[in-house]
Amino acid sequence: MTGSSCTINLLQHHSGVYWCESGSGDFSNAVNITVQNNDGLILVSPVHPVPEGDPVILSCRDKQQKLLSKVFFYHNDKLLHNDNTEELKISAVSKSDEGFYKCQHSGKESPQSWMAVRVSLSSPVSSSLPLLFIVRSIIGILVIILLTFLLCYRWSKDSCCIRNDAAIQPESPEYNSLLLGTWSAAATDEPDYTEIESGGALE
Repeated sequence: MTGSSCTINLLQHHSGVYWCESGSGDFSNAVNITVQNNDGLILVSPVHPVPEGDPVILSCRDKQQKLLSKVFFYHNDKLLHNDNTEELKISAVSKSDEGFYKCQHSGKESPQSWMAVRVSLSSPVSSSLPLLFIVRSIIGILVIILLTFLLCYRWSKDSCCIRNDAAIQPESPEYNSLLLGTWSAAATDEPDYTEIESGGALE
């Protein structure tokens, strides 16, 4: 190590995945480094992590970078059934495709190469849908509660008005007649000044 640089005199057992990390925990993308062995076979595979769903093509080449045919491909030391014996094609990679790959040709075998798969993050629109649904539900509940409160308030106010109207209704006819009778009686109790004055004149 020299500062932020790392120098390696590569040997075959140095093949693998390399990355760097900072003191704060941040890290770079992984890089796949394959050290070619004496057989001269190398598996051509993605260096950086492959986004999930992207197509991938793996091939096997010799020292002169010649594409070899009649090649067998292995994933985590398990032989893959491949229709195309020159290339291994994956139309849409998934997390299950992640792992070590190698190829075999005429009894020779390439070093293993690690292929990483990066899981795609969900889009902001799709990730915000549950939150949007929750917000709309809360707003709907609040509107229903508000409408219920207004209806109850209106009903209570109307009931109060009806009671007040009943309290200030005009007096019954019997009560009015009693009032009129009292007034008539009071009026008849007053002396008839006309008759008294007439009587005085006769004397």
